[in-house]
Amino acid sequence: MAHRSAAPCATSCVTGRSASLGATWLGWLVLAAAACRGEPSPAERAAREAAPSVPNAAASSRATEPGDAELTASSSAAAPGSAAPSSAAAPGSAAPSASAAPGSAGGPPSQLLREPVWRDYTASPMRFTVAFDGSQRFSLWLRTMEQARALERQHGARPRFTYFVNACYYTTERLESDIGRAQSRAEVLVRRALTQQAINEGHEIGNHGVGHHDGSQWSLEAWRQELTRFHTIMDGQLFEPIPDGDGGFVFPRFEPVAGAESGGAGARCERDDDCTSNLCVGLGARASVCSEPCNLQQRCPDGMACGAPMFRKETDLCLPVPSYPIELDGRVLFDAKGQANPKHPSLRRYGFRGHRAPYLGANDAMIEALLERGYAYDTSLGAGPGVPFRVGPAGGKSLLGFALMPWPGARAIPMDYNYLKVDDARERMRADYRDGLALAYARGRWPWNVGHHFATWNDGAFLDVLDQTIDFALSGCPDEGGSKRCAEVVVTSFAELARELGAPRPGPAGNTPRGPSSATPR
Repeated sequence: MAHRSAAPCATSCVTGRSASLGATWLGWLVLAAAACRGEPSPAERAAREAAPSVPNAAASSRATEPGDAELTASSSAAAPGSAAPSSAAAPGSAAPSASAAPGSAGGPPSQLLREPVWRDYTASPMRFTVAFDGSQRFSLWLRTMEQARALERQHGARPRFTYFVNACYYTTERLESDIGRAQSRAEVLVRRALTQQAINEGHEIGNHGVGHHDGSQWSLEAWRQELTRFHTIMDGQLFEPIPDGDGGFVFPRFEPVAGAESGGAGARCERDDDCTSNLCVGLGARASVCSEPCNLQQRCPDGMACGAPMFRKETDLCLPVPSYPIELDGRVLFDAKGQANPKHPSLRRYGFRGHRAPYLGANDAMIEALLERGYAYDTSLGAGPGVPFRVGPAGGKSLLGFALMPWPGARAIPMDYNYLKVDDARERMRADYRDGLALAYARGRWPWNVGHHFATWNDGAFLDVLDQTIDFALSGCPDEGGSKRCAEVVVTSFAELARELGAPRPGPAGNTPRGPSSATPR
């Protein structure tokens, strides 16, 4: 799979060209240089005249986002640096429109409008949103949820993350995918249970597409078909939490594997040295079990499933298949095969409110398709430092845009993959993230976000930096002398932020021209 990097300006930041100006390649370079120096774009200057107290977001860009299972043997993607995947159409859909994605090289300018969401953000704590793209590895579901619990114990408030999931990991159907798919029903049931556990603990689940394809040049019909495929797979798999009255939840239910030998995989444990593998994993309040590494060569015992069964070198974890059936109030909630009973009065389907396009491959058709589906927000559109915005057709409905925003001086957009080829990446990422938080807070507590993946790039160093960044934010962004630079910060999900800002909203969408949803020139 080809991974496109966001073009830096003097290796310091990324930006896009302004569709409203019909910029040429030279125009794009001029705008990029201005944005990297912190100078306003023409759109920014117009917005500042209309609302001088808060500057507008800079022109949009599309930055790099990789496939989520970079080592999956079943992936049809090429290795990084090889030919780019086809973006002709959504898998199985009709051919896309012949025109290029709005705002991309040679394509028409965007017809959508972007309106900054102006408000007094200083009236409440700063909103810092953290998201994870992908959903494959069991180990990273467990790691990220435990990190949120640990931060709650330390700071008194639990961070609420957003997980953008790929539907291909929730079905064994043979579908086109650049990142593989689930290999067994047992794998699906475990991943679904972990995803449900995240919902139960207050986190959000969002849409990251089906098979991680680039939709930057898809037609409206292709985007409709992609969203239909996603919801066909995912709707009815996840539900609103049902408390059990004892401080836990009715489902999922993880239990030790029946018949597992003491100390063996699937056996009950309390600490690592209870297990021959020296690996005891917690699965919520009800159970901790011995696990072991797994991949294509190292299979899991009966009654357990592997989170990455097609990895050749790296490994994931074996986890027990959740227990079924489940009854509630004398009626079947889930049958013995794990199928939900949609007629149960306590079972309410989980609603997807947000979307992030694979590769950040956005265009106007994507926004229109999301609006038709009633989505509240999208996080695929890029922007320079600024406030959230609404985007939609003139006179029509709009949804919220939450951009990955690099601040002047940052080496890349705040997403882990973009730091892979950065010198001294770990320290530079840490410094950029901390500066981004402090600058967003100083500008008026503007919401800010970072995006990571279900991957252990740089030997897990990027995940460590993210953990440290969240702790840094909740500690008040202390400077070297210990003085707090951002005394009031909460780590919240995109869905919570969208509810606070109010979305979606019926038209008109405003009259501020939106920046393009285009890719970095390629």
